[in-house]
Amino acid sequence: MLQFGTGMLLRALCAASVDAANRAGAFNGRIVVVQSTPHGNARAINAQDGLFTLVERGLLDGGPSERTRLIGAVARALVADTEWQAVRAAVAQPELQVIVSNVTEAGFRLEAGFPAKLVDVLHTRFERLPDGPPLYVIPTELVPDNGPRLAAMIDRLASQCDERFRAWLTTHVRFCSSLVDRITTGSPPPEARAALEADLGYSDELLTVTEPYALWAIEGEPAALRAAFPIDVASEAVVFASDIGMHRERKLRLLNGSHTALAPLALLAGVATVREAAEHARLGPFLERTLFQELVPGTDMPAAPARAFAAGVLERFRNPWLRHEWRVIATNQTMKMRVRVAPAIERFVQHERRVPQGLALACAAHLRYLRPVSEGAPSGSAPHGRWRGATYPIVDADLPLVARHWLAADPDRASGPIPRDTLERLTTRALADEALWGSSLARLPGFLEATTQALARLEHEGVEASLG
Repeated sequence: MLQFGTGMLLRALCAASVDAANRAGAFNGRIVVVQSTPHGNARAINAQDGLFTLVERGLLDGGPSERTRLIGAVARALVADTEWQAVRAAVAQPELQVIVSNVTEAGFRLEAGFPAKLVDVLHTRFERLPDGPPLYVIPTELVPDNGPRLAAMIDRLASQCDERFRAWLTTHVRFCSSLVDRITTGSPPPEARAALEADLGYSDELLTVTEPYALWAIEGEPAALRAAFPIDVASEAVVFASDIGMHRERKLRLLNGSHTALAPLALLAGVATVREAAEHARLGPFLERTLFQELVPGTDMPAAPARAFAAGVLERFRNPWLRHEWRVIATNQTMKMRVRVAPAIERFVQHERRVPQGLALACAAHLRYLRPVSEGAPSGSAPHGRWRGATYPIVDADLPLVARHWLAADPDRASGPIPRDTLERLTTRALADEALWGSSLARLPGFLEATTQALARLEHEGVEASLG
């Protein structure tokens, strides 16, 4: 397997799945990891011969669960900038049958570097091993229909090559959509790391802490996938299916949707982590109410399995061993609202014939959190917002979509609490903006009024009063 990306999620899910299949005798494969950006873990991976410790900690069926294992599925890591010829050599080996990527949503674009790199390695395979076994390309970025989207990008770039290569792509490369679901939050804090390494009896630069829950759903013909990549045999976490729509819908709407809907409210309330929010006197009940009463009805799946998955989401949010920070979750918040939450709002209004009040407040908090300011921010820094006198950095590639509505509604950038008429102008413009949400939310009966009212209360009375 050739893997683009050196991050923790791929270690916690993909490498762990391959390792389990190897240990069970179902697979006999290793992973060559490609670090395709200047920042990554290639040096540490090679220094440890690809070995790393995986610690699974969390709540499972109401009680604590912990398992520690040494993962040996990674063979080596290559740095794209300096070892590209070695990457080409790896892709030309007949043993290679799978390419996996996790280059983040920002890197999963035609203009980013990854699609061009992938075309190059595929063309190398075409030149050096044209009659080799089929290649499965499995993107894991959290983008709907990531398989067909990546295939379309590759086809567009391949149009600059000869027709024989494009014909080879159609017969020898199969792009499979996939979905990964495992909360993995980065390196443990120094105190937690020291305690873990004391128990282990060794230090591990790649120590990976994750939750017990895991899912890697791969869309394709199960028998064909299993013939090339039989990793589902040894792990319940891996699912091969001809349609993974149900898995995608429940994760996107219920897990990711909850994260995205709650993030601005939690940050405006000064709550740092998901667990703190789940146990907060006001945010906790709001989360549970919005999840079960609005996001569950807003999914395109039967109520019973949706509610069962939602119950698991709450248990995962309360994991005492993971520090899942809202400031990280809120990165590129606008795109996440458009993909994860806005479709649930539309479906809820259409099916329930009423306004989802919790999601209206979430939209209001989203707009308020992303109001950019210039005063009080460090010189030359990224855009900042301000709430109750404190400034905070905003990391959002689509911030201009929100900022233009604030500028139009409040060109003078008034200080102090924002007047209600300004907020009305803002929500009227912003909710009608299809580029912002994917469609106009202003056309949904009652939603504009509910969001305006929620934003006014948020601005003048604060977060806790708005939560009810």
